Amino acid sequence: MLLYLWSREFLNANITHGGYETNHVVATSLLDMYAKCGSLSCAEKIFLRISRHSVISYTSMIMAKAKHGLGEAALQLFDEMVAKRIRPNYVTLLAVLHSCSHSGLVAEGLGYVNSMVEKYGVVPDPRHYTCVVDMLGRFGRVDEAYEMAKTIEVGAEQGALLWGALLSAGRLHGRVDIVCHASKRLIESNQQVTSAYVALSNAYAVAGGWEDSESLRLEMRRGGNVKERACSWIEIKDSVYAFHAGDLSCDESGEIVRFMKDLEKRMKERGHRGSSSMMTSSSVFVDVDEEAKEEIVSLHCERLALAFGLIHLPEGSTIRIMNNLRMCRDCHEAFKLISGIVEREIVVRDVNSNKLVARWRTGALVAAREASGVGAAVGGGGGGGGGGGDRAYSSARAPPESLNIAFRGRSYRLTD
Repeated sequence: MLLYLWSREFLNANITHGGYETNHVVATSLLDMYAKCGSLSCAEKIFLRISRHSVISYTSMIMAKAKHGLGEAALQLFDEMVAKRIRPNYVTLLAVLHSCSHSGLVAEGLGYVNSMVEKYGVVPDPRHYTCVVDMLGRFGRVDEAYEMAKTIEVGAEQGALLWGALLSAGRLHGRVDIVCHASKRLIESNQQVTSAYVALSNAYAVAGGWEDSESLRLEMRRGGNVKERACSWIEIKDSVYAFHAGDLSCDESGEIVRFMKDLEKRMKERGHRGSSSMMTSSSVFVDVDEEAKEEIVSLHCERLALAFGLIHLPEGSTIRIMNNLRMCRDCHEAFKLISGIVEREIVVRDVNSNKLVARWRTGALVAAREASGVGAAVGGGGGGGGGGGDRAYSSARAPPESLNIAFRGRSYRLTD
Protein backbone atom coordinates (compact mmCIF):
# COMPACT_ATOMS: atom_id res chain seq x y z
CA MET A 1 0.00 0.00 0.00
CA LEU A 2 1.29 3.44 -0.94
CA LEU A 3 1.09 5.95 1.93
CA TYR A 4 1.39 9.58 0.96
CA LEU A 5 4.24 11.68 2.31
CA TRP A 6 1.84 14.54 3.01
CA SER A 7 -0.28 12.34 5.27
CA ARG A 8 2.81 11.28 7.18
CA GLU A 9 3.77 14.92 7.68
CA PHE A 10 0.22 15.55 8.91
CA LEU A 11 0.63 12.67 11.35
CA ASN A 12 3.96 14.08 12.52
CA ALA A 13 2.42 17.52 13.11
CA ASN A 14 -0.34 16.02 15.25
CA ILE A 15 2.11 13.93 17.25
CA THR A 16 4.35 16.95 17.87
CA HIS A 17 1.36 19.09 18.84
CA GLY A 18 0.22 16.37 21.21
CA GLY A 19 3.55 16.40 23.03
CA TYR A 20 4.56 12.84 22.10
CA GLU A 21 7.71 13.81 20.23
CA THR A 22 9.97 12.97 23.16
CA ASN A 23 8.50 9.47 23.43
CA HIS A 24 11.34 7.17 22.39
CA VAL A 25 9.16 4.60 20.59
CA VAL A 26 7.07 7.18 18.73
CA ALA A 27 10.09 9.27 17.73
CA THR A 28 11.96 6.24 16.39
CA SER A 29 8.88 5.19 14.41
CA LEU A 30 8.68 8.69 12.89
CA LEU A 31 12.36 8.51 12.00
CA ASP A 32 11.89 5.19 10.24
CA MET A 33 8.76 6.47 8.49
CA TYR A 34 10.51 9.48 6.97
CA ALA A 35 13.54 7.43 5.92
CA LYS A 36 11.29 4.99 4.05
CA CYS A 37 9.53 7.93 2.39
CA GLY A 38 12.87 9.09 1.01
CA SER A 39 13.01 12.18 3.22
CA LEU A 40 16.28 11.63 5.06
CA SER A 41 16.50 15.27 6.18
CA CYS A 42 13.23 14.92 8.12
CA ALA A 43 14.46 11.64 9.63
CA GLU A 44 17.62 13.38 10.82
CA LYS A 45 15.59 16.19 12.41
CA ILE A 46 13.56 13.64 14.36
CA PHE A 47 16.76 11.85 15.42
CA LEU A 48 18.29 15.08 16.74
CA ARG A 49 15.15 15.81 18.78
CA ILE A 50 15.24 12.50 20.65
CA SER A 51 16.07 13.41 24.24
CA ARG A 52 17.69 10.13 25.24
CA HIS A 53 19.18 7.88 22.59
CA SER A 54 19.34 4.10 22.75
CA VAL A 55 20.64 1.31 20.55
CA ILE A 56 17.25 1.32 18.78
CA SER A 57 17.31 4.98 17.76
CA TYR A 58 20.95 4.81 16.66
CA THR A 59 20.38 1.60 14.71
CA SER A 60 17.35 3.11 12.96
CA MET A 61 19.33 6.18 11.90
CA ILE A 62 22.34 4.12 10.77
CA MET A 63 20.05 1.94 8.65
CA ALA A 64 18.34 5.04 7.23
CA LYS A 65 21.68 6.46 6.09
CA ALA A 66 22.67 3.04 4.74
CA LYS A 67 19.52 2.80 2.62
CA HIS A 68 20.26 6.24 1.21
CA GLY A 69 23.79 5.26 0.24
CA LEU A 70 25.51 7.44 2.86
CA GLY A 71 27.96 4.83 4.06
CA GLU A 72 30.62 7.10 5.52
CA ALA A 73 28.00 9.10 7.43
CA ALA A 74 26.47 5.88 8.75
CA LEU A 75 29.84 4.63 10.00
CA GLN A 76 30.55 7.97 11.66
CA LEU A 77 27.23 7.69 13.46
CA PHE A 78 28.14 4.15 14.53
CA ASP A 79 31.47 5.44 15.92
CA GLU A 80 29.55 8.14 17.81
CA MET A 81 27.24 5.51 19.26
CA VAL A 82 30.13 3.33 20.44
CA ALA A 83 31.90 6.38 21.90
CA LYS A 84 28.79 7.02 24.01
CA ARG A 85 29.10 3.45 25.35
CA ILE A 86 25.85 2.34 23.75
CA ARG A 87 26.40 -1.33 23.02
CA PRO A 88 25.50 -2.38 19.44
CA ASN A 89 23.40 -5.48 18.86
CA TYR A 90 23.22 -7.85 15.90
CA VAL A 91 20.76 -5.55 14.07
CA THR A 92 23.14 -2.61 14.47
CA LEU A 93 25.94 -4.63 12.90
CA LEU A 94 23.60 -5.61 10.06
CA ALA A 95 22.97 -1.90 9.47
CA VAL A 96 26.72 -1.25 9.50
CA LEU A 97 27.34 -4.00 6.94
CA HIS A 98 24.50 -2.66 4.77
CA SER A 99 26.19 0.75 4.93
CA CYS A 100 29.44 -0.72 3.68
CA SER A 101 27.78 -2.85 1.01
CA HIS A 102 25.72 -0.04 -0.49
CA SER A 103 28.51 2.53 -0.52
CA GLY A 104 31.52 0.62 -1.81
CA LEU A 105 33.24 0.34 1.58
CA VAL A 106 34.36 -3.24 1.03
CA ALA A 107 37.49 -3.20 3.17
CA GLU A 108 35.67 -1.60 6.07
CA GLY A 109 32.84 -4.12 5.80
CA LEU A 110 35.22 -7.06 5.89
CA GLY A 111 36.94 -5.50 8.88
CA TYR A 112 33.69 -5.16 10.81
CA VAL A 113 32.49 -8.72 10.17
CA ASN A 114 35.91 -10.03 11.16
CA SER A 115 35.89 -8.20 14.51
CA MET A 116 32.23 -8.51 15.55
CA VAL A 117 32.84 -11.07 18.28
CA GLU A 118 36.02 -9.58 19.70
CA LYS A 119 34.95 -5.92 19.69
CA TYR A 120 31.18 -6.03 20.10
CA GLY A 121 30.35 -9.49 21.42
CA VAL A 122 28.06 -10.26 18.48
CA VAL A 123 28.38 -13.65 16.77
CA PRO A 124 27.84 -13.31 12.99
CA ASP A 125 24.92 -15.33 11.67
CA PRO A 126 23.81 -16.10 8.08
CA ARG A 127 22.21 -12.65 7.77
CA HIS A 128 25.56 -10.97 8.33
CA TYR A 129 27.30 -13.31 5.90
CA THR A 130 24.59 -12.65 3.32
CA CYS A 131 25.57 -8.98 3.58
CA VAL A 132 29.18 -9.98 2.93
CA VAL A 133 28.11 -11.96 -0.15
CA ASP A 134 26.13 -8.96 -1.37
CA MET A 135 29.05 -6.60 -0.73
CA LEU A 136 31.60 -8.75 -2.53
CA GLY A 137 29.25 -9.38 -5.44
CA ARG A 138 28.40 -5.72 -5.95
CA PHE A 139 32.01 -4.77 -6.38
CA GLY A 140 33.27 -7.43 -8.73
CA ARG A 141 34.45 -10.16 -6.40
CA VAL A 142 31.77 -12.49 -7.68
CA ASP A 143 33.71 -15.75 -7.41
CA GLU A 144 34.50 -15.11 -3.72
CA ALA A 145 30.84 -14.25 -3.15
CA TYR A 146 29.70 -17.45 -4.84
CA GLU A 147 32.12 -19.66 -2.91
CA MET A 148 30.92 -18.19 0.38
CA ALA A 149 27.24 -18.45 -0.60
CA LYS A 150 27.61 -22.19 -1.23
CA THR A 151 28.70 -22.77 2.38
CA ILE A 152 25.95 -20.78 4.10
CA GLU A 153 23.08 -22.92 5.38
CA VAL A 154 19.90 -20.86 5.40
CA GLY A 155 16.15 -21.34 5.41
CA ALA A 156 13.95 -20.57 2.44
CA GLU A 157 13.30 -16.91 3.29
CA GLN A 158 16.93 -16.04 4.04
CA GLY A 159 18.02 -18.15 1.07
CA ALA A 160 15.96 -15.91 -1.19
CA LEU A 161 17.98 -12.92 0.02
CA LEU A 162 21.28 -14.76 -0.32
CA TRP A 163 20.78 -16.11 -3.84
CA GLY A 164 18.92 -12.98 -4.88
CA ALA A 165 22.01 -10.94 -3.96
CA LEU A 166 24.21 -13.27 -5.97
CA LEU A 167 21.78 -13.11 -8.89
CA SER A 168 22.08 -9.31 -8.92
CA ALA A 169 25.87 -9.57 -8.85
CA GLY A 170 25.83 -11.93 -11.82
CA ARG A 171 23.61 -9.54 -13.78
CA LEU A 172 25.78 -6.55 -12.93
CA HIS A 173 29.05 -8.13 -13.98
CA GLY A 174 27.78 -10.11 -16.96
CA ARG A 175 28.41 -13.48 -15.31
CA VAL A 176 25.92 -15.76 -17.03
CA ASP A 177 27.22 -18.75 -15.04
CA ILE A 178 26.48 -17.05 -11.72
CA VAL A 179 23.05 -15.93 -12.93
CA CYS A 180 22.27 -19.54 -13.89
CA HIS A 181 23.46 -20.98 -10.56
CA ALA A 182 21.59 -18.40 -8.47
CA SER A 183 18.40 -18.65 -10.54
CA LYS A 184 18.33 -22.44 -10.29
CA ARG A 185 18.79 -22.30 -6.51
CA LEU A 186 15.90 -19.86 -6.21
CA ILE A 187 13.66 -22.01 -8.40
CA GLU A 188 14.59 -25.19 -6.49
CA SER A 189 13.77 -23.52 -3.17
CA ASN A 190 10.49 -22.15 -4.55
CA GLN A 191 11.58 -18.59 -3.77
CA GLN A 192 11.26 -15.62 -6.14
CA VAL A 193 10.39 -18.18 -8.80
CA THR A 194 9.05 -15.79 -11.43
CA SER A 195 12.00 -13.37 -11.26
CA ALA A 196 14.42 -16.31 -11.22
CA TYR A 197 12.82 -17.80 -14.35
CA VAL A 198 13.02 -14.43 -16.12
CA ALA A 199 16.66 -13.94 -15.12
CA LEU A 200 17.61 -17.45 -16.24
CA SER A 201 15.75 -17.00 -19.53
CA ASN A 202 17.54 -13.70 -20.12
CA ALA A 203 20.88 -15.31 -19.31
CA TYR A 204 20.27 -17.96 -21.97
CA ALA A 205 19.33 -15.21 -24.44
CA VAL A 206 22.53 -13.27 -23.74
CA ALA A 207 24.54 -16.43 -24.40
CA GLY A 208 22.73 -16.86 -27.73
CA GLY A 209 20.52 -19.70 -26.56
CA TRP A 210 17.25 -18.27 -27.84
CA GLU A 211 15.59 -21.70 -28.06
CA ASP A 212 16.48 -22.51 -24.45
CA SER A 213 15.29 -19.07 -23.42
CA GLU A 214 11.91 -19.49 -25.10
CA SER A 215 11.56 -23.04 -23.78
CA LEU A 216 12.13 -21.81 -20.23
CA ARG A 217 9.52 -19.07 -20.64
CA LEU A 218 7.01 -21.67 -21.87
CA GLU A 219 7.80 -23.83 -18.83
CA MET A 220 7.32 -20.76 -16.66
CA ARG A 221 3.87 -20.06 -18.12
CA ARG A 222 2.82 -23.71 -17.82
CA GLY A 223 3.70 -23.58 -14.15
CA GLY A 224 1.50 -20.54 -13.66
CA ASN A 225 4.42 -18.22 -12.97
CA VAL A 226 3.29 -15.05 -14.71
CA LYS A 227 5.60 -12.05 -14.62
CA GLU A 228 4.10 -9.13 -12.76
CA ARG A 229 3.30 -6.17 -14.97
CA ALA A 230 5.63 -3.24 -14.37
CA CYS A 231 3.99 -0.28 -12.66
CA SER A 232 5.17 3.07 -11.29
CA TRP A 233 3.35 5.49 -9.00
CA ILE A 234 3.76 9.21 -8.49
CA GLU A 235 1.89 11.59 -6.21
CA ILE A 236 0.59 14.90 -7.60
CA LYS A 237 -1.45 17.26 -5.40
CA ASP A 238 -2.53 14.62 -2.88
CA SER A 239 -3.50 12.11 -5.58
CA VAL A 240 -1.55 9.05 -6.68
CA TYR A 241 -1.23 8.27 -10.40
CA ALA A 242 -0.21 4.83 -11.70
CA PHE A 243 1.58 4.15 -14.98
CA HIS A 244 2.13 0.77 -16.65
CA ALA A 245 4.86 -0.01 -19.15
CA GLY A 246 3.76 0.80 -22.69
CA ASP A 247 0.34 2.07 -21.58
CA LEU A 248 -0.59 5.31 -23.35
CA SER A 249 -4.28 5.25 -22.53
CA CYS A 250 -4.29 8.31 -20.26
CA ASP A 251 -5.69 11.61 -21.53
CA GLU A 252 -2.29 13.29 -21.47
CA SER A 253 -0.35 10.52 -23.23
CA GLY A 254 0.37 12.72 -26.26
CA GLU A 255 1.93 15.44 -24.12
CA ILE A 256 3.89 12.86 -22.11
CA VAL A 257 5.35 11.27 -25.26
CA ARG A 258 6.28 14.68 -26.74
CA PHE A 259 7.92 15.65 -23.45
CA MET A 260 9.93 12.40 -23.33
CA LYS A 261 11.03 12.74 -26.96
CA ASP A 262 12.32 16.24 -26.20
CA LEU A 263 14.21 14.93 -23.18
CA GLU A 264 15.67 12.05 -25.21
CA LYS A 265 16.89 14.51 -27.83
CA ARG A 266 18.60 16.57 -25.12
CA MET A 267 20.08 13.41 -23.58
CA LYS A 268 21.58 12.39 -26.92
CA GLU A 269 23.13 15.84 -27.22
CA ARG A 270 24.88 15.05 -23.93
CA GLY A 271 26.18 11.73 -25.24
CA HIS A 272 23.53 9.30 -24.00
CA ARG A 273 23.83 6.16 -26.14
CA GLY A 274 20.56 4.70 -24.98
CA SER A 275 19.43 1.12 -25.13
CA SER A 276 21.68 0.06 -27.99
CA SER A 277 24.76 0.06 -25.78
CA MET A 278 23.19 -1.85 -22.90
CA MET A 279 20.64 -4.17 -24.40
CA THR A 280 22.97 -7.13 -24.52
CA SER A 281 23.81 -7.03 -20.83
CA SER A 282 20.94 -6.88 -18.40
CA SER A 283 18.34 -4.36 -19.41
CA VAL A 284 15.82 -5.68 -21.92
CA PHE A 285 16.22 -8.76 -24.07
CA VAL A 286 14.21 -8.19 -27.22
CA ASP A 287 15.21 -9.52 -30.64
CA VAL A 288 14.21 -6.37 -32.57
CA ASP A 289 16.01 -3.55 -34.39
CA GLU A 290 17.63 -0.62 -32.56
CA GLU A 291 14.87 1.88 -33.36
CA ALA A 292 12.26 -0.46 -31.91
CA LYS A 293 14.42 -1.03 -28.82
CA GLU A 294 14.59 2.71 -28.16
CA GLU A 295 10.81 2.97 -28.51
CA ILE A 296 10.26 0.09 -26.05
CA VAL A 297 12.60 1.53 -23.42
CA SER A 298 11.14 5.05 -23.78
CA LEU A 299 7.74 3.68 -22.72
CA HIS A 300 8.96 2.09 -19.48
CA CYS A 301 6.55 2.98 -16.68
CA GLU A 302 9.06 4.95 -14.61
CA ARG A 303 9.79 7.20 -17.60
CA LEU A 304 6.08 7.84 -18.11
CA ALA A 305 5.69 8.67 -14.41
CA LEU A 306 8.75 10.93 -14.52
CA ALA A 307 7.44 12.88 -17.52
CA PHE A 308 4.04 13.26 -15.85
CA GLY A 309 5.70 14.56 -12.69
CA LEU A 310 7.91 17.02 -14.53
CA ILE A 311 4.86 18.37 -16.36
CA HIS A 312 2.68 18.80 -13.25
CA LEU A 313 4.90 19.32 -10.19
CA PRO A 314 6.15 22.81 -9.29
CA GLU A 315 9.53 23.80 -10.70
CA GLY A 316 12.39 22.77 -8.43
CA SER A 317 10.37 20.26 -6.39
CA THR A 318 11.65 16.73 -5.79
CA ILE A 319 10.25 13.99 -8.04
CA ARG A 320 9.41 10.85 -6.00
CA ILE A 321 8.52 7.66 -7.87
CA MET A 322 7.63 4.20 -6.53
CA ASN A 323 8.28 1.07 -8.64
CA ASN A 324 6.95 -2.45 -8.20
CA LEU A 325 9.77 -4.03 -10.24
CA ARG A 326 13.50 -3.54 -10.66
CA MET A 327 14.51 -0.47 -12.63
CA CYS A 328 16.40 -1.27 -15.83
CA ARG A 329 19.92 -0.04 -16.39
CA ASP A 330 19.00 2.19 -19.32
CA CYS A 331 16.36 4.03 -17.28
CA HIS A 332 18.85 4.35 -14.43
CA GLU A 333 21.36 6.08 -16.70
CA ALA A 334 18.62 8.17 -18.33
CA PHE A 335 17.32 9.43 -14.98
CA LYS A 336 20.81 10.53 -14.01
CA LEU A 337 21.08 12.65 -17.16
CA ILE A 338 17.52 13.98 -16.91
CA SER A 339 18.19 15.09 -13.34
CA GLY A 340 20.95 17.35 -14.65
CA ILE A 341 18.95 18.59 -17.63
CA VAL A 342 15.90 19.65 -15.61
CA GLU A 343 17.91 20.49 -12.45
CA ARG A 344 15.65 18.42 -10.21
CA GLU A 345 16.23 15.87 -7.48
CA ILE A 346 14.72 12.50 -8.47
CA VAL A 347 14.10 9.70 -5.96
CA VAL A 348 13.02 6.19 -6.98
CA ARG A 349 12.00 3.51 -4.48
CA ASP A 350 10.97 -0.15 -4.63
CA VAL A 351 7.41 -0.35 -3.29
CA ASN A 352 7.73 -4.08 -2.42
CA SER A 353 10.90 -3.94 -0.31
CA ASN A 354 10.65 -0.21 0.50
CA LYS A 355 14.29 0.15 -0.48
CA LEU A 356 15.82 3.12 -2.18
CA VAL A 357 16.59 2.37 -5.82
CA ALA A 358 18.46 5.58 -6.48
CA ARG A 359 18.55 9.30 -5.79
CA TRP A 360 19.90 11.77 -8.32
CA ARG A 361 20.53 15.46 -7.76
CA THR A 362 21.24 17.73 -10.76
CA GLY A 363 22.85 14.94 -12.73
CA ALA A 364 24.88 13.36 -9.93
CA LEU A 365 24.07 10.00 -8.39
CA VAL A 366 23.73 10.77 -4.69
CA ALA A 367 22.73 7.27 -3.60
CA ALA A 368 21.75 3.98 -5.12
CA ARG A 369 20.50 0.69 -3.84
CA GLU A 370 20.00 -1.59 -6.78
CA ALA A 371 18.82 -1.01 -10.32
CA SER A 372 18.80 -4.04 -12.58
CA GLY A 373 21.85 -5.21 -10.69
CA VAL A 374 23.45 -1.82 -11.20
CA GLY A 375 24.19 -1.62 -7.50
CA ALA A 376 25.48 1.29 -5.49
CA ALA A 377 28.45 2.11 -7.64
CA VAL A 378 26.78 3.36 -10.78
CA GLY A 379 28.72 6.31 -12.22
CA GLY A 380 27.99 9.97 -11.95
CA GLY A 381 29.81 10.58 -8.71
CA GLY A 382 28.01 12.54 -6.08
CA GLY A 383 27.50 12.30 -2.35
CA GLY A 384 27.79 9.06 -0.51
CA GLY A 385 26.38 6.99 -3.32
CA GLY A 386 29.54 5.12 -3.90
CA GLY A 387 32.28 5.39 -6.38
CA GLY A 388 32.54 2.20 -8.34
CA GLY A 389 35.22 0.39 -6.44
CA ASP A 390 36.73 -0.36 -3.07
CA ARG A 391 37.26 2.74 -0.99
CA ALA A 392 40.58 3.58 0.63
CA TYR A 393 40.75 3.51 4.40
CA SER A 394 40.36 6.87 6.09
CA SER A 395 42.95 7.99 8.61
CA ALA A 396 40.43 7.39 11.39
CA ARG A 397 39.88 3.78 10.40
CA ALA A 398 43.08 1.80 9.89
CA PRO A 399 42.85 -1.56 8.11
CA PRO A 400 42.90 -4.61 10.34
CA GLU A 401 45.95 -6.83 10.20
CA SER A 402 43.92 -9.89 9.28
CA LEU A 403 40.69 -10.33 7.40
CA ASN A 404 40.12 -14.02 8.00
CA ILE A 405 36.46 -15.00 8.21
CA ALA A 406 35.69 -18.35 9.82
CA PHE A 407 32.33 -19.86 8.96
CA ARG A 408 31.10 -23.42 9.43
CA GLY A 409 34.56 -24.87 9.75
CA ARG A 410 35.98 -23.07 6.71
CA SER A 411 38.30 -20.09 6.81
CA TYR A 412 38.17 -17.31 4.24
CA ARG A 413 40.95 -14.80 3.82
CA LEU A 414 39.30 -11.83 2.19
CA THR A 415 41.80 -9.05 1.71
CA ASP A 416 41.29 -5.75 -0.04
